[in-house]
This record gives sequence, structure tokens and C-alpha cells, in this order.
Amino acid sequence: MENYRLLEKHKKKLSLYFALFILFSLWLIQGIFLLSIFFSENSKLENKLLNKYSWVVNILNNKDAYFKEIKQNNFTTRLLVEKTLEWVTIIENGKKILWDINSDILWNEKIIDSKHYKFYQNQETINSNNYKIIIKTENSNSYYNYIVWYLYFLAYSLPFWFLFYYIWYVFVWNNFKPIKETISSLETFSENINHEMKTPLAEIISTLSLAQKTKTNYEESIEQSLKSTKKLNKILDSILWIINIVWSNYKKEKIDVIKEIYELIDENNKNIKEKNIEVITNFKLKNYYLTLNKEHFDICVWNLLKNAIKYSNKNWKINISCNKWVLEIKDNGIWIEEKNLKNIFNRYFRENYINEEWYGLWLALVKKISDLNKWEISIESQKEKWTTIKINFVKTS
Repeated sequence: MENYRLLEKHKKKLSLYFALFILFSLWLIQGIFLLSIFFSENSKLENKLLNKYSWVVNILNNKDAYFKEIKQNNFTTRLLVEKTLEWVTIIENGKKILWDINSDILWNEKIIDSKHYKFYQNQETINSNNYKIIIKTENSNSYYNYIVWYLYFLAYSLPFWFLFYYIWYVFVWNNFKPIKETISSLETFSENINHEMKTPLAEIISTLSLAQKTKTNYEESIEQSLKSTKKLNKILDSILWIINIVWSNYKKEKIDVIKEIYELIDENNKNIKEKNIEVITNFKLKNYYLTLNKEHFDICVWNLLKNAIKYSNKNWKINISCNKWVLEIKDNGIWIEEKNLKNIFNRYFRENYINEEWYGLWLALVKKISDLNKWEISIESQKEKWTTIKINFVKTS
């Protein structure tokens, strides 16, 4: 349970970090975007002010001609001049001759920004007269407006933090789910293995200690110790199987399935002869190739074959067939009640999943490997007659 809490803590922490990262990234991107617009729009506005300044200077250079045209009531020229001189203050030899703005708010800088306006001022000597020209224009892209817009963006984006957090939480949960299941499996497995290993060890210690004290029944003590040692050895074998599954690199290669099955039968030949079991193979092809993980294939088939031999009655038969992508192993020994068929593969991770016969352990290992490789495994059983396990490699090659 401690591992669950740790996983949950990291899940929330990762979601929090992701939400903050997205939020800060949006703030940074928006800040850079607003800055780029600010400099771009203000540059355009400054050019507009400079053009207007040049036009005002042109008017002052040709003041007599413009005034003459105005006196002659040239409406177009007059309108153009009045529009050009809008929000313009002209000081000639220290005396205002035109004022549309308050020149006292200005300093010595040429271009000045306020909250809502932009100013431009300069001095010119025209026709022996000293002019101070001040121009004002509206500035919707002032630094003040951009600061206000950015603050609004920060405020409105804050609620999205919860959305980012939720999205990443769901994403992390979906990706952590297999890890959580693995932790659960390993924790349960560790607890059961710890219990199962202590039991045979306690039996060995107890038996040998009793034999040492009484100094009798040595043969019986040795036999009991051997049984406990074999049981302990099976537990260690199961750990080795799990290590092989976890550390396998899942490398696929082209293998001859028929050849591999015959080799696995030969490996179990001793047990087959001891029980006088007839292994019947039904292969339509002499060679049948699949591209898959050889180590996983061997572990699955070896365990299924070993179980079939172990739980078959003496002088009975085991049928092995391979058709297309489906491998089938049928034994005439142990049978499973129909109500337990759907749970048989889950016994490995349940309480008391290791029974004395170790049937569920090996099936669970086979199921784990099948799931890893996305093979389909199924089991059928008829009371007191037979049990059949099928593995469909679902068009692996």
C-alpha cells in the first residue's frame, strides 16, 4: 500500500508540474507575442509621426503660399492643412502661433509615450525663424494598454490551470495504470513468495533440529527435508521465470515452431517415459515458421507441456496440434470445474494462489507472457475427461 501512496503522490505531482509548465509557457508565449506587436505597432506609429512632422515642416517652408491659397478659399488645400495640423503645436520664436495640445507636459525627448498618446517634438530653423514643433497622436498600442491586456490574460488563463491539471492527471493515470498493476502483482507475489519460502525452510530447520536432538529417524528426517527442499526449489524456479519475462528484450526472430515443440518434448522425455504417456503430434506441415520471441514461446510451451505431463494419468495420451497460428495441447488428466475456468489465469496474483500442486502458478506465468506478446490464450475442460489449452499467435508472422 505504501507503493500505491507513493505512486499517487507522484501522479499528482507530475500533473501539477505539467499544469504549471503549460500555464507558464502560455504566459511566456503571450508575453513575447504582445511585445512583438508592441514594438511593431509603435514603430509604425513613430513613422507616421515623422511623416506628419515632415509635412508640417513643408507647410512652414511654404507658409506664404499655403496662406495665399487659403485666402483664395481653396477648399481642398485648406482642409488638407487643417487635417495635417490637427493635434499640432507650433511655437515660432518662443511664441505659440498654433496650439492644439498642452506643450508643458513634454520633456526634451523627441518621442514620448503616455498612457494613451504618443508625442513627437523637434526644433527647426525655417526662413530665419526658430520653430518648435510638437505633434500628438492617439496610441492604442501604448505600454499601459499592453500591460492591462497582459494582466487580463493572466487572470483569465488561471482557471485553465485546473483543466491542464485534469488532462495530464488522466493521461498519467492511463500510463501509470500498468505500472500500478505491476506493483500490485509484485507486492502480492513478494508476500506470497516470502510466506511460501519460510514454510519449507521452517520444515527443514524443524526436521533437522529434531533429528539432531533425538538422534533417531535420520532417514525419515532426510526424506522430509528433501521434500521441503524440492518445494523451495520450485519457488526459486518461479522467481527465475519472472526474471526471464521481465528482462527479456522482446526481440523477435523467425523460428520453426514444429522443431521447437519437438525439442521441448525431448526435454520432458524422462517424465513422459516414467508415466508411460503417449504424446501424439498432429502437424499438417513438416516445417512451420513464425516470427516471435523465442524465449517467450519456449517458456509458454514448456510450462503447458510440463503441466500436461504432470497431471495426466499413467498410460494416457497428450495430443499436440498446430494449425495456422493456433497451438493446442490436450491432456487426459486433471480437469477444472467450469465455474473456475474464467479465474484460472488469475490465481497467480490472488491470496493462496500457490497451491500444493502449483498448477495456477505456471498457468499465470503463461498468461502473463501471452498478454505481453498479445497472444490469445484459452482453456477448456470436461469433468474427469480432459483439459485443453490453446494459444493463438494472432497472425504473428
